[in-house]
Amino acid sequence: MKINQLLGIEEFHRMKLKLYPDESVYSICARYYLYSGHFARLVKITRNNKLYLSLQNAFLLMSPVSLPVGSRWVRDSYFLEKHCTYPYFSHFIVNPAQRKRFKHLILSGDPYVLERRVHPDHSRKLRLCPICMDEDVNKYGEPYWHRSHQLPGSIVCHIHNVSLVSECPVCKESLAERNDNIPKVLPLFCSRGHSLHCPYSNTNKDLFTIAHNNWLLLHMPRAIRFTKIRKTMFCFFDRDKVKKNDSFYTTTMYSRFLSRFGEEMLSQIGVSNKDIVLPSLLGEETLINPLIYIIYMIYFSDSAVNFLKLNPLSNN
Repeated sequence: MKINQLLGIEEFHRMKLKLYPDESVYSICARYYLYSGHFARLVKITRNNKLYLSLQNAFLLMSPVSLPVGSRWVRDSYFLEKHCTYPYFSHFIVNPAQRKRFKHLILSGDPYVLERRVHPDHSRKLRLCPICMDEDVNKYGEPYWHRSHQLPGSIVCHIHNVSLVSECPVCKESLAERNDNIPKVLPLFCSRGHSLHCPYSNTNKDLFTIAHNNWLLLHMPRAIRFTKIRKTMFCFFDRDKVKKNDSFYTTTMYSRFLSRFGEEMLSQIGVSNKDIVLPSLLGEETLINPLIYIIYMIYFSDSAVNFLKLNPLSNN
């Protein structure tokens, strides 16, 4: 789904589409399509002698539920921080030039470029929390897709600790996919009329820890220094006599992960033995899958939060 194919800017200007907290790009475009009926037209308009042609400029015409202090319009930085998954991935983009390039790609109309590059096997199906759905209806009058529910490895709600839903629990109909030609608003029922209000409590502590840590990384006010992560990780490897080579990662470390987390859980979040290698720790410049690092952090110190609080020098 190319966002610059979904926007009709004149309608945005008239509608003043409200942006909800943690709402995903997909959800914004779905609601726009529902309200306006347009999805394949990008209109040139002039405001203050400037043409608005790209995603970043189109979103200048929208109004969030609460504007940043001193702002009249949605700025690029607001859109990136509040409605994209970029903040989550940005902690692990080592190269500043890459970080700048991905910002440009997202704002130019490709909001899922990082998901595709970093985690190509990550499910394209969108997920919802049944309890968040009800709360959104009560608070805003309509449900919407949350970006935090779409992060790699997040299969339970970080607030309510219930399983996220990507298909009808009765007929197994898929609800929506991020590559849909026409985006779908979050439904209360599947197309056959089955209710999606089916909160199933999660009993796996690690799944909740992953979801909560994902949410924290998404909302961290400052980027994590990856050099600190690398140093702390090396301290744990040295402590546990972990050899930093591919064969050790894919055999011994995966075996340890299986013992710690269980095969079923690793399979649920899409982690296999081929994912365990950490190229960036070996000095290779590459895009990094945050989920793998979060798994390592939980393995070594029970959570990413605990891991990031550690002083690498104190672990020697």
